[in-house]
Amino acid sequence: MLERISGVIERIFEFFCGFTIVALVCVVAAQVAFRVLKISIPWAEELARFLMIWLTFAGCSLAIRRKGHLSVDFFVNLAPEKLKTVIGIVTRGIIMVFFALLVVYGIRLSLRSINTLSSTLQWSMGLVYSVLPVCSLASIYFVALDLAAFLKGRKTA
Repeated sequence: MLERISGVIERIFEFFCGFTIVALVCVVAAQVAFRVLKISIPWAEELARFLMIWLTFAGCSLAIRRKGHLSVDFFVNLAPEKLKTVIGIVTRGIIMVFFALLVVYGIRLSLRSINTLSSTLQWSMGLVYSVLPVCSLASIYFVALDLAAFLKGRKTA
């Protein structure tokens, strides 16, 4: 059941990242093309910035799901098995605490800035900042799944 839910969340993030990349490319390409024609699109830079923020956080969550983040495990591999287990639990715990802090402070930031509008698009900055808690919750979920799989693999080994 958890794998099915995870698959749905992963597909949503894939779609969102794909859509965001396409939108970002279109906005930036339009801005470049119009600048060649000596025309400025005032909202393009701001929209590109927002899309990049959303893409970064959604892509981070997706990379956690796919174990795509860079890791250096040379020294961990030299450690005895019991220490490897402790290191695995502690590192995943630290990552979850970090994302939990992003959830808490992301919600606070979103709520405080809900009435603040962006300069050109006039979008609520709370909407822009809402990516923090949403993607951080997904990251916590994916790290927790990874921790469960890690512990299950350690117990059977």
